[in-house]
Amino acid sequence: MTSRWVKSESVVNDDSTLPKPGGPLRPRLEAVRKKIEGQVARLASLQAGMKEKDAETFRKLLESIKENNVQYSTVLSSELSTARQVSRVVSTAKVALEKMQAKLASASDFGDLVIVLSPAMSVVKNVRSSLVPYVPEMEADLSIIAELLSGILVDAGQVGGYTINFETANEEAARLVEEASATVEQVMKEEFPGIPDLPLVPKAA
Repeated sequence: MTSRWVKSESVVNDDSTLPKPGGPLRPRLEAVRKKIEGQVARLASLQAGMKEKDAETFRKLLESIKENNVQYSTVLSSELSTARQVSRVVSTAKVALEKMQAKLASASDFGDLVIVLSPAMSVVKNVRSSLVPYVPEMEADLSIIAELLSGILVDAGQVGGYTINFETANEEAARLVEEASATVEQVMKEEFPGIPDLPLVPKAA
């Protein structure tokens, strides 16, 4: 059993080549962690760009309200609201993947792997379905992560003789995503100024 867990020279584990299915689990787990790390970095970069754009749009909105440019203010307000919705999705995906990354790092045997990876599969699916409509270029990498996780989970379950409880796994995944969402909601309240109410358009006489 140990030989299925520890690193093997026959399994390549670098940025260009992924470990083969059926090989030792530790290098495959490392490959997944690296992949997740890469996606977290991409999301962090997206986050930073969106925050910068938000500040610029917010500044323009305040100016347009000050100048009583109702039409432009309405457009900017709508744009800001949509952008923040996307920002919320991106941030939640990043926090959820970070939480999953931390759990993967704590796995030290087959039992841990099955307990950690079962909900991880659901988390990746959840992140992919919510994120891909806004960031389609991340679909391929998230699909690879899901595939790798699935292979490791099946092998860990078979070798260790563990039964996967998908109901419990889905509940754990839902809890993790809810936690990530609550964290993001709090951070956004603190870091993003509220969208101001627009002046009422005077009714025609």
